[in-house]
Amino acid sequence: MIKKVLLFHLIVALLKIFYTVANITDLSTEEAQYWLWSKHLDWSYYSKPPLIAYMNFVSTAVLGNTELGVRINAVLLGFGIGILVFLLIREMFKDEHLAFFSSVFITAVPVYQIGGYIFLTDTPLAFFWLLTVYLFFKAVAENKLSLWIGTGISAGLGFLSKFTMVLFLPPVLIFLFFFRRDVFKNRYFYVSIGIASLFTIPVVVWNFFHDFVTFKHLLGLGGGNVKEVTLEKSLRYMGEFVLSQIGINSIFLFPFFAYALYRGFKDRRDYRIFYLWILPVFVFLVFLFLARKKHIEANWPAFGYATLYLLTAYYIYKNKWFKTFLVGFVLSVWSIFTLFYPFYLDKIGLGRLYPPKVDPLHRLVGWEELGKKVTQIVKELETDKYFIFSRSYHIASELSFYVEGNPQTYCVVIQRRMNQFDLWPGIEQFEGKGYTGIYVAYWGLPEKVKKSFERVKAHYKYDIIYRGWKYRTVHIYVLEDFKKLHQDKVNRY
Repeated sequence: MIKKVLLFHLIVALLKIFYTVANITDLSTEEAQYWLWSKHLDWSYYSKPPLIAYMNFVSTAVLGNTELGVRINAVLLGFGIGILVFLLIREMFKDEHLAFFSSVFITAVPVYQIGGYIFLTDTPLAFFWLLTVYLFFKAVAENKLSLWIGTGISAGLGFLSKFTMVLFLPPVLIFLFFFRRDVFKNRYFYVSIGIASLFTIPVVVWNFFHDFVTFKHLLGLGGGNVKEVTLEKSLRYMGEFVLSQIGINSIFLFPFFAYALYRGFKDRRDYRIFYLWILPVFVFLVFLFLARKKHIEANWPAFGYATLYLLTAYYIYKNKWFKTFLVGFVLSVWSIFTLFYPFYLDKIGLGRLYPPKVDPLHRLVGWEELGKKVTQIVKELETDKYFIFSRSYHIASELSFYVEGNPQTYCVVIQRRMNQFDLWPGIEQFEGKGYTGIYVAYWGLPEKVKKSFERVKAHYKYDIIYRGWKYRTVHIYVLEDFKKLHQDKVNRY
């Protein structure tokens, strides 16, 4: 059965590689940012831990600074998640057919496919979360030192992927309290926690030398700097959060997920069911609590839902709901296909059913062509004394990736909060040296940027067109003789 699992997920991985090589989309702005981090290796970064930068460094060293060089990480991790699902369910229920079904089931979940293609910090987090779930279960059952060490290493790597890995510990402590209190007396358990804790050291040390900016940033994201919020706004945030979770996990599969949550609670005396149930429930409740004060991005809790998918597959398999499930599975796969390739709707005259304004793929196009446009402008300068900058880290990151030669770009502080660019050398290094600046922005040329140069030499406009719709206009300014830019005071948090 393992051969069938490997073959199935290998086919899925090859389809994603083909899709990437076909150059249908460009890197998302976050992917481009994390790629740029890999050109500045460090112990940690402003908003995230360092593992994604290290992975990008290795993959692009092999495959070059290409979309595939970045996204191969997501493809391989997605492949690994499929295999882990099979191993975990086989270990828990001793049923290879159920394990195979569960491994296939996850491919119909939109957030899994997105995470297995777009390389963000959520992907390595999801992989190491599930690996830790697997190793911890085996460690509790077999009590081998090697398994406890593996659990600690996996949890540590999960932390270096994204800080929310710390949410693994509370629900497993609840699990142990109800089913295996003897583990609290097991020194191997604490060895595992100690090993995982070692992986926090680089992040803590880096923050010590950078005014603990990451922790303050996370406090802001969690709503810690929001003093009061109206009941109406709080209910709206929470409602939006719940609806977003249904959307990323497939509205067609939602009835099965809801049933699994309900039935899992009823069957909570089965330690295997409770283990699969408590993890996603805890993660969901944590983010629902945070949603009281601010908007929560849909993808933030997605890593914690892995075992919900497995619990759902278990009940479908146990109740033999295969015919009913097949309808939801096909519709969910169709929605994923439409998400990644909506162009077929335009070809058959049904584009209005899924207009480009609604289609999120519009955010992943136009960057390569913009890079070519800026490359052409750079070549026409006939000088090496220039720099490319923006007030948006999204634009600056994309230009560094897509402009020929992958130049270091810069992000100036004008009415924005802090980002990683502010911890690197900025454009002040070019003051008073006769440099030309190429400023790229959505909103035109700020007056203070204009005054920091002797003259505006040229102004170009580049329209991003997606499925026949003008998504937005990007402005490109060539500015001569840089003097000094008085930037805003950066909002660190």
